[in-house]
Amino acid sequence: MERNGRPLQPTLRDVARRAQVSVQTISRVVNNKGEVAEETRQRVLTAIDELGYRPNALARSLVTRASSVIGLVVPDIAQPFYPEIARGVEDEAYLAGFSVFLCHIAGDPRRERQALERLRDHRVAGVIICNSRLDDAILARMVADLSPVVLVNRDLPNVSGTVIWPGYDTGGGLAVEHLLAIGRRRIAYLGLDEANQADQGKRRGYRLALERAGLPVDPQRVLGVSDTFYGGYEALARLATEGVDVDGIFAFNDLMAIGAMRYAATHGIAVPTDVAIVGFGGSEVASMVTPALSTIEVPLYTIGTTAVQELLDLIKVGGLERRQVHSEPRLVIRGSSLVGGLPVQRVALGEDGRQEV
Repeated sequence: MERNGRPLQPTLRDVARRAQVSVQTISRVVNNKGEVAEETRQRVLTAIDELGYRPNALARSLVTRASSVIGLVVPDIAQPFYPEIARGVEDEAYLAGFSVFLCHIAGDPRRERQALERLRDHRVAGVIICNSRLDDAILARMVADLSPVVLVNRDLPNVSGTVIWPGYDTGGGLAVEHLLAIGRRRIAYLGLDEANQADQGKRRGYRLALERAGLPVDPQRVLGVSDTFYGGYEALARLATEGVDVDGIFAFNDLMAIGAMRYAATHGIAVPTDVAIVGFGGSEVASMVTPALSTIEVPLYTIGTTAVQELLDLIKVGGLERRQVHSEPRLVIRGSSLVGGLPVQRVALGEDGRQEV
């Protein structure tokens, strides 16, 4: 049979006619519920195979109230930070027998809200939300409707669910302490034009590292731009045009750092001799530019797998628990801040707060 030139998918009734049993019997076999004679079961399975019948997972979830789909909401899938998290989510979900419904919201709060409403209407088993752009009140309402929920890069006090926090304060401190260690004293922070919790954490790490070194935070060296390649390019262009002297840069993410490196390369600014640059994220692209970018490496893939593990645990308990998971970043030293020809190093903070390789 066809409709609009396309073959119709076989239904339970089609299978029932082929197997010469009732629709209820087909349903019991498909859902593995109820007593069915083995000969009848085999006849049904043969009919399903011959017709190519595939159960409607959404319709079945509406009846059983159990879905095998989880939602993943990301601000911008083009950002190097999110594909690796998504890969971890997909791999771990696959192992657990779940599918992933990916929602890319392009950094738009209205689009994010619509995506969450769609996930709610589809009755997904749970949702992982990365770096939500919604304000606390709206997000809290949405989380209550969607429970269970795992939040990545965003905390929401007094709301059930898991918060995964990648250690932005620590990472910001590592970046600036490294720049200080190679003799830089006029260090700029390229942050966001619309601050969020991730940006606030990195700003705290930047400020505290300077304060520990006895250096003031110069407002002229703290910029807010878009979290893109062009944002980083624009930021260094602004510093240069306004005559703000900098010899080190810590950028909100790797793309912004690479944008700043591009401006430097096209305007006679030597990296790292004139200005040393450190990004954040540890994306693969950081090792592919020239010079290779020093970065704060975050275990993105592990964040994705952990988010799914946490979500499955919350599903088991009805989503009523509140948990926090912290991920510790590492400093990867490469050519953009390399002094004295040292090899690539990975540095983290030990329990006593001191750096360890």
